[in-house]
Amino acid sequence: MSDTILRLKNGFNFSALFEIEGLHRLDEEFLARLRAADAGLHATLLAYRRSDHGLTPIQVSALLLGCAPLLEEFIAELFGIEAELAAARAHTLAHDPVFEFKKQFVQRRARRRLARREELEDFAALDRWLESEIGRAGLDPADKELATAAFGRRLLADAAANADAIEKLTRWCIRALAAPEGRRAVRGWAS
Repeated sequence: MSDTILRLKNGFNFSALFEIEGLHRLDEEFLARLRAADAGLHATLLAYRRSDHGLTPIQVSALLLGCAPLLEEFIAELFGIEAELAAARAHTLAHDPVFEFKKQFVQRRARRRLARREELEDFAALDRWLESEIGRAGLDPADKELATAAFGRRLLADAAANADAIEKLTRWCIRALAAPEGRRAVRGWAS
């Protein structure tokens, strides 16, 4: 294919990506954007590129994580894939409630209470309650893990007013972790 068809944004073309001069120009453009967005991060990156940067492994990780979002946007713009990047971000962020649920309910509440050997309702009764609450909240039961997580997030938004429901959802989590029928029901869940 010819370079006239495969043009990139900002005056670059694919053949420039295979030439040292083109890569230097691309790097300069990225560094200029980084400097404009965060002068401190820019200075740290330049220091890192020198062999005498003196950064600890944790500082290097922080540097890479700090640069990543801007680099991602820069590359998406270069290749004209901003819409695809936005869709990928939205898809990834759509599952944030699941990880928040894992942290807030499974790890902080349920796991801590497993050793107590409490007498709790059976999993089936708690699961019926949860399914009813998911339906009343207007959440999509097709992805029960995501719906459960979204329900938990809503409860935590006003923890004082929802204390009873938070406690009941915690008991559901305990039974999901400890009871055989609960473990079967949540098999494959990320949370």
